[in-house]
Amino acid sequence: MYSNRFLLQGPLYRSNQPSVAQIHRYKRKLGLETIINLRGYNPTQGRYQLEAKACEEARITLINTRVHSRGLPTARQINMLKQLIDDIETPALAHCKSGADRAGIFAALYCHFRLGQPIEEAKAQLHWKYGHFRSAKTGILDHFFDSYLRYRDRCRKVDSSAAEPTFLDWVNSEYDRDTMEREFKPKGFANFWVDWVLRRE
Repeated sequence: MYSNRFLLQGPLYRSNQPSVAQIHRYKRKLGLETIINLRGYNPTQGRYQLEAKACEEARITLINTRVHSRGLPTARQINMLKQLIDDIETPALAHCKSGADRAGIFAALYCHFRLGQPIEEAKAQLHWKYGHFRSAKTGILDHFFDSYLRYRDRCRKVDSSAAEPTFLDWVNSEYDRDTMEREFKPKGFANFWVDWVLRRE
């Protein structure tokens, strides 16, 4: 089965939806303690039922949280994800359907909050090598991080001696989700490729 799996420090793996066989293999070979399902809790879907059963059999903690690939998280969701990232027991694996967009923003937040990487470095987790396309609707996730960096740079110009606003400061005080979603303009061909060819969620 196709695997869009990559290793970060921690260790945390980012991945597409794992199969039952992969879950058991990852437990044996990687010693997984936690799986973060970024597609959300959905007990009526067969793929969720299979994943939950496999995690129970393998004694892996399954954490379900819904992250969107074509919309921005709320400030509350970012704070909740930070708490999750601070608390998860590793080795862990975070997955969405394809391992490109939702896994990408989660990996970027993990790199920033847990590994201490600056946003400039952490946002590289949203990259075409993982299957992410910033020109499509999924590029709103890049717009999210880029908006913080532009705000930080404006603050530097206004008063270079003042303490820089952290990413979390910006999220909790200046972040305007609705305005940013209206501002972002994806490109048509990229949307066609992501939505109809790759059939991303």
